[in-house]
Amino acid sequence: MTIGQWLGFQGRIGRKTFWLGYILPLFAASILASILDAALGLAPMGDARPAEGAEVGPIGGLVSLLSIWPSLAGAIKRLHDRDRSGWWIGGFYLLAAAVAAAALFTATLGMPHGGGGGAAAVTLVGAVLLIGYGLWLIVETGFLRGTPGPNRYGPDPLGGPGGPAWQQPPMAPPPGWQPQGWQPPPAPGWQPPAPPAPPPGHGQPPPGYGQPPRGSVPPVRRD
Repeated sequence: MTIGQWLGFQGRIGRKTFWLGYILPLFAASILASILDAALGLAPMGDARPAEGAEVGPIGGLVSLLSIWPSLAGAIKRLHDRDRSGWWIGGFYLLAAAVAAAALFTATLGMPHGGGGGAAAVTLVGAVLLIGYGLWLIVETGFLRGTPGPNRYGPDPLGGPGGPAWQQPPMAPPPGWQPQGWQPPPAPGWQPPAPPAPPPGHGQPPPGYGQPPRGSVPPVRRD
């Protein structure tokens, strides 16, 4: 998987790729950032007060900020594998923003005017819905197998039904090998050369052939 594919939102990925290619490296980067913050004195140590222990150092904050994009890419591609739209992630963040706004209203506006009870109830209901929504997303993206075969987001990453059939790649023949009975094709327009012309008199009897030699006595005729 290239860096462009890792950060992209198109296509599908399986559970193994999601955990080993996204969750594990991002979690390891977060732990390493926290260790660096503590080692460099940029974040409170473990013996600090609880309020300070929740603080995040600058390195951890930077890593968390940079992890938003790849975490969204991995979750959306897993939703695609389940044949679901990636906008389900957007719904989770919208609900989280609504719960945060309700909590802020309860803390700053509701309590001084005596209306904190209703706002607190709305905040509590929203928090329960947000937790349930988050658990559903975790199960969908991390534990459930994708739809077998291709869907509207691409082919099955596990090679299910409908995927391209695997074929053994052809093996190259050994050097100098030729198929049996193969003959090289003649060159375009090639004709075999004509045989050389015979010399003059070739195939004819020599002069005087069949005649008696000169000076010989003719045979005597006997009646």
